[in-house]
Parts: sequence; structure tokens; C-alpha cells
Amino acid sequence: MKLFTIGDSLSQGYMSAAAARTDLCYSTLIAQKMGLPSYDYPRWEAGGLPLNIEAILRHLQSKFGTDINWFEFPQAVLEVLDQLNISEEYYERGPGSINQPYNLQTEFFHNVAISGFDVADAWSVTAENCKAEIKVAPNGGNDRMQGPNADFYRIANVVLNPSQKPEFDNFTQLDWYKYHAEREGVENLLLWLGSNHALGTVLGFKLNKTPNSGQDLTQLSHQEREQWNLWHPNDFQREYQGLLDRVDAVIQVNRAETSNVFIGTIPLVTIIPFAKGFGKEVQITHRADYSDEMLTSVYYEYYSYFFRDGQSKPRKGYLDKAQVLEIDETIREYNRVIRRLIAMKNQQYSQPRYHLVDTSKVLQDLAFKRNAGKPKYVLPDQFKQYPTFNTRFYSANQLGQLEKGGFFSLDGIHPTAIGQGIIAHEFLKVMKDAGAVPDAELNWDRIFSSDSLYTNPIALMHELYEHDLVANLLVKA
Repeated sequence: MKLFTIGDSLSQGYMSAAAARTDLCYSTLIAQKMGLPSYDYPRWEAGGLPLNIEAILRHLQSKFGTDINWFEFPQAVLEVLDQLNISEEYYERGPGSINQPYNLQTEFFHNVAISGFDVADAWSVTAENCKAEIKVAPNGGNDRMQGPNADFYRIANVVLNPSQKPEFDNFTQLDWYKYHAEREGVENLLLWLGSNHALGTVLGFKLNKTPNSGQDLTQLSHQEREQWNLWHPNDFQREYQGLLDRVDAVIQVNRAETSNVFIGTIPLVTIIPFAKGFGKEVQITHRADYSDEMLTSVYYEYYSYFFRDGQSKPRKGYLDKAQVLEIDETIREYNRVIRRLIAMKNQQYSQPRYHLVDTSKVLQDLAFKRNAGKPKYVLPDQFKQYPTFNTRFYSANQLGQLEKGGFFSLDGIHPTAIGQGIIAHEFLKVMKDAGAVPDAELNWDRIFSSDSLYTNPIALMHELYEHDLVANLLVKA
């Protein structure tokens, strides 16, 4: 097997609040580059899970045009609820429900990335315990006010056991890696986990830190671990050490002649456009996570939901500058931990097996506001066009013209197809240096044309800011 992928929503192709476009994610682009037509991944029907903001907005635009007036608003609410019901029906009671095989031919996927996964989930979450959690999850049944319940477990159940055969019910992500390594061998593993050890801080705009008590948090269930949204670096190190130890054990039994692991670092979650800066701009000098270089970055006094207006302090649901700086420095320490652990593992081999892809530096260099409107990242020549791409929240006018954004999808968290292309480009550069691919070139014309937010901008985008309905759905997702 030439390529296998373990990760979270970033590696799954999660876009616009739905696990819907794995076909456009960076690992699929890499598989295409390597000429691997058999590289398989899930296709998510009925808009995906839990809900697809892009699909909802396009549906509303087809019904009401580029503006929803107050007389039409009650009907628009019903249309949104109908869309949620379609997804709920499909995944709770229809072909996508538990115990239904993905199809009769698919026994496994080459991409087993799952949205919401943290590091320990790679060896602890199975389809069996997913089905158990779905059966006891609250708010099941025919409820038009929500999409499918237990979406985390529904997604994981499909990815970890698409055939629903009992012999695979206890397989984890790492079990699948070992399964393939022992049979045909796995030449290249794409491994990118860890963002969910900090992402929750900016989704809920509050900090719940792990205690750093020495307790082995990996012994807790996924649900028990959800009480925290920011891992202390010591807790993170214990967990990531456990991940690399398990990966290394698989390398020892891998039948492939070559065995490479390409590891992504953890992006600073405070950069995502979901979190909007309010108040005075402040320049902060800090040490980089990728070197001893001192950098100067722009921060704001407060951060809150992207759709909030004004520049004053939000009344609730916000992080202050000190909290955001703490989050960023914690993530930088995560990345220093990853670098140290990779270096230690590579000392065991005559040639490096573990290769770092500095996805954190990429996002920091791409960031528009963090770099005072002057991003440092050098884009490929194909990006020299108007409108220019940036990391601001996606916006299009009522004429259907893109005004800003381009790298983040409508949830303000996950990359667009074009953003996934940048990630693939960075992975390929490291893979080229390791001899896994001949070059890092991508078919950018195809990537641009695959991005519907770019080729067909949503003229109804202003409704996301002017009415609470869709914005609140996004927050809940």
C-alpha cells in the first residue's frame, strides 16, 4: 500500500460544518499525485454530518434569491429545518444508519481520518463503542429541530468499519494501519492529529485546562475527556509519546521495503476566522515554535464569534488577549514536543523514518490579520489572480462576486478545496525530500475548478451576518 492516512477533520476533508468532501482533502490530492486510483475514502450523502452550511445557503438562495426579506423569513426557517430533517432521516433511520454497510464492496478505507478525534482516539475509539454510544445518545428520533444525533460516533462508525462486519468492530485507526502493514505493507503514512487538544477553546470561547496531575488521561473515554479543551503540554507529551510508540511498533512489523511517516504540526487555532478580534490591535513579540527566532504578531483585546458586530468588548462568549496568548503558547509547546519526539524516534534508524510537515508555520505565515494584512507565505504562481486569496472569513456580495477569504470554508474553521491544496503542496514538498514522490507539483487548475465557493460564490452570504438562524446553526455544529 503506497499511502494511508490517519487524522482528524483536517485530514477528512471536513468543510462548512460537514464531513462531506473527503474527495477534495489534501490526502486525496496526494493520492492522485501518486497515481493511486484505488485510494479509497468515504463519500458522505445527504449533505454529510452533522450539517452542511454551504448546502443550506445554496438551497435558500435557490428558493429566495440573494435576499430574504422579513415576510419570507418564517418560510426560510422551515426550509432550513427541512434540510436538517433530510440529513437526520438518512443517518438515523435510512441507508446511513448504524449497522448499515457503507456498501457491499468496501471493507476498509485508505483514509481513516475522523472529525473530532484527538490523539488517544487513534487507539481507543472503535466502531463497537461508537454503536453503543449512538444507541444511548439523547435527542434521537424524529426531531426537526436538529440534525442527526451523535454525529461524532456516526462518522467514526462508518470510517472504522464501513462493511459493518463483526470482525472489524474492534478496529481503531491504528489497528487498520497495523492490519495493512502486516499484510501488504504501508510505504507512506500521513499522520496529523492534535488540533482537538486546543480547538475547543475557540469554539466555546472558554478555557478548561487539563490538571497536569500525572494522571494517564488516555485511560478515560472520549466522552470523559471532553470536559477539557486545552491539554497541559505535559499531558499532551504523554499522549503524543503514546501515539508515536504505537506507530513505531507497527513500523517494526511493516512488510514494506520503505516506511515513512509524515507528521503535521498543530496550527494555532486562534488564527481561524471563526474567532474574530475585537478592540485595540496590539503587537506581541514571541518565540516561534519552529525555531528560536523572535516574531512579532498582531493580537486583539478580545476574540468572539465572527458574526458579531462592533469593536467593543463582547458581553459574553469571548476570550481576552491573555487567554489567547496562553492558548497560542501552549500549542507552540505542543509543536516543540512533536519535534523533540520525532528527533528521538529517528535516532533509532540509519535513515529518518519520521518527517515533519510544519503545517503550523504555514498557517501562521498565511494569516492575514496576524501578519497585519501582509502574509509572509509565498503562494504558488497560480494564485496570482484577482480577487486575492486570504484567511479572512469568506464573503461574497449579492452579485455573486468573491470579496474576501478563499482559504477557509463557511464554518470558519476548516479549509476550502483550495486551502486543502495548500496543505497538500506542503506535504508533497516534504515527501519529495524523502524520496516518496518525484516532485511537489499539483494540478491547480483542477483544484480551483473543484472549489464551489470560489467558482460559484454564494450571493446570500450576507444573511449569515444579518440573521441569527444560520449563524446559530453553525455555532451548534
